[in-house]
Amino acid sequence: MSSFVLKLIAAVSMLCDHAGLILFPGIETLRVIGRLAFPLYAFCIAEGFRHTRSRMKYFLRVFVLGALCQIVYFIVEEDVYLGILITFSLSIVLMALADGVKKAFSGKKSALAELAEKIPNVVISETADRILSVSAAVLGIGLVWLLTARVTVDYGFFGVLLPVCANLFDEHPLRVLSFACCLGAVCVSYASDFPIQFWSLLTVPLAALYDGTPGRVRMKYFFYVFYPAHMAILYGISMLPGF
Repeated sequence: MSSFVLKLIAAVSMLCDHAGLILFPGIETLRVIGRLAFPLYAFCIAEGFRHTRSRMKYFLRVFVLGALCQIVYFIVEEDVYLGILITFSLSIVLMALADGVKKAFSGKKSALAELAEKIPNVVISETADRILSVSAAVLGIGLVWLLTARVTVDYGFFGVLLPVCANLFDEHPLRVLSFACCLGAVCVSYASDFPIQFWSLLTVPLAALYDGTPGRVRMKYFFYVFYPAHMAILYGISMLPGF
């Protein structure tokens, strides 16, 4: 199963979820189907991070689109609520920090060490690189935890960690296992208020079937545009007479 197929399933699932949320709040089945969207997108974000040519551009695409959506949301709802694209932006930052730790402990220079060594007369030893990388990762996780504790971030702290866990290991079975464990934590965190979140665990076998290929059809930018576009259409329909 290619990443395109996973993204397509996620997009259909998200459309059902938001249609149930905005247009048909009495049809819980739509919300149940929608539980597949977030974890599938989270898994695809992790895979996109692994294979992208420029992680900075990858982060900027997600973050800028997320920031634009946040501006519109704040104007309409007058509420500070950080949506899913901001969640994934934070995930990309943590994945970059975790990748630095893995590099430092594998004998390679982390991105932080390479950046520091651009300063004249600065040389980062292997031990210093490890300390720097671990410290940066711990600080990053701490700041994300603090942010999610103070501000409502879509899917919370464990939601931010979900793509990170899907990217921790090089072996696909271990990535799926780590992804499944973190997804379980997401479900437990929502258990009292939103028990249907446990349906999202059905995405684990789908992630296990992922074959590591992008698929014959790419449509890379379609999935970036789909999120704000379908939300605008659904809200537009909800304003029509009869809704």
